[in-house]
Amino acid sequence: MNRSTSVAVLSALFVLLLGISSVSAGDTFIYYEDEMSLSANPVHELSMADVRLNELVHGALYAPNYADQPNAMMVKSAELDETGRILTIKLKDLKWSDGKPVTADDVVFTLLAYKNPESKSLDRNRWDFIMKAEAVDEKTVQLTFARTYREPPAGQLYLKVIPSHVFKNTGIPRNHSYRTNPVTAGPYIVQEKDRKNWILKRYGDAARVPKVGEVRCQEVPEKRTQAELMSYEYGHAMIEVNSQQRAELDADQCCTLKPYPSKSWWYTAFNQSNPHLGNAKVRRAISTLVNRQQALDLIGEGELISGPFTLSSRYYNHDVLVPESDAAKASALMEEGGYKKTGGQWTKGGKTVDLRFFYDEALGEQGQTVATNLVGQLKSFGLNASAPQPIGGEVWEERIMQKKDYDLVMGVWSFDVNEDIGQLFSRGGVRNFIGYADDRTDQLLSGAYESQDPSEQQAYMKEIHRRLAETSPYLFLWSLRNFSAISWDVAGAHIQAYFYFSQFADWDIKKD
Repeated sequence: MNRSTSVAVLSALFVLLLGISSVSAGDTFIYYEDEMSLSANPVHELSMADVRLNELVHGALYAPNYADQPNAMMVKSAELDETGRILTIKLKDLKWSDGKPVTADDVVFTLLAYKNPESKSLDRNRWDFIMKAEAVDEKTVQLTFARTYREPPAGQLYLKVIPSHVFKNTGIPRNHSYRTNPVTAGPYIVQEKDRKNWILKRYGDAARVPKVGEVRCQEVPEKRTQAELMSYEYGHAMIEVNSQQRAELDADQCCTLKPYPSKSWWYTAFNQSNPHLGNAKVRRAISTLVNRQQALDLIGEGELISGPFTLSSRYYNHDVLVPESDAAKASALMEEGGYKKTGGQWTKGGKTVDLRFFYDEALGEQGQTVATNLVGQLKSFGLNASAPQPIGGEVWEERIMQKKDYDLVMGVWSFDVNEDIGQLFSRGGVRNFIGYADDRTDQLLSGAYESQDPSEQQAYMKEIHRRLAETSPYLFLWSLRNFSAISWDVAGAHIQAYFYFSQFADWDIKKD
């Protein structure tokens, strides 16, 4: 890598190196995030940085094995009754990091905490298939499902469990001290948290004890700085490598670039409370207008999508094509929607189409680049889109998810093996922040959830893909090809879609 680093980058490196000067060589794993994880409480995960942190901190009922199949972690045994609706789970003998036993009450409490509206969990709808959870005894929990199953739904029970004795009730506020000082039964204990670092220490009584003794998660917003740190061999993993850094890191031979599968996709969402965007003709016009490939080429490689799944998903409907950029067709749709072009601007009732554009600041330089390009395309077409503004973290949660104070917003959704898009597009879905309401979509989602036949479920989901392409609640963009930079000093690194650190217990740092 070229060492002619700017003064700003060198300054950032110096500050970061001060923070890791006390690291004991050989037993500390350091990885870099673009944006700091906000919470070590899985109930309040807002980003993939939070998901990755909580994989390291918390134990789960089940987690994926190397073949992406459910692997019992806290579960000793699970038996489904003859009705197919009641699952009896026996827990392993595990302890929380404060010495108290992990019990069935903890599992019940965790589910109730997720579901309690006062917790404001974005994942609360994920557990709607569980109607009731009861502690039969200290180590036995009974789950009653809203539908019947032919076998235990272990793949839906990737539940990170939290300790009931730490909380007063199931309505957990985001600012609860647990967010930075959790009691864990997972691989690591949080030893320290400051503005730029999480420092984790190995927990010896975890269900799967890791080889690495200490983990440090560091926030380094600039990709260039992350790459420099990797180049100087101060870190062990750069979670996401941009195309600009890939060739440099590859040539520098400080690390290996590992491609890994993704269930993430980029989108631009239409706030349907905006009178213009509530018009399906306008949404379809924008979807028809935008040159997705032009925007994608600015930031790297990926696969364009026409709906809410990645191309590798069994639910992706390959018969639904990505719209080709066609300004004439987009203009015809605008006219059908009651708009006319005056002086290069689309108007209705004499008023221009004014749209406020935001994007998730966690997307960094890539997000800014794409957002600027999309706004340029909209303005050239005659839609008065504002300069794109970054927004993130808790401000995103408040402004976008709760107040819905935006017109267009660009972000990324990441899914686990269940690919539950119901929370995005069903009426009342906890992540349906766009106000989308479509009877046909709701019917198809209900059919997919109720079906016991995998091929039937697949057919439902493919039809949902088609319906969403028709109604255009989102401008579906692409799924990027993901690469991580992993130091040559790391052995056993295995990365899976969504579950980045699912096999971290087997990762190790080579000793000199």
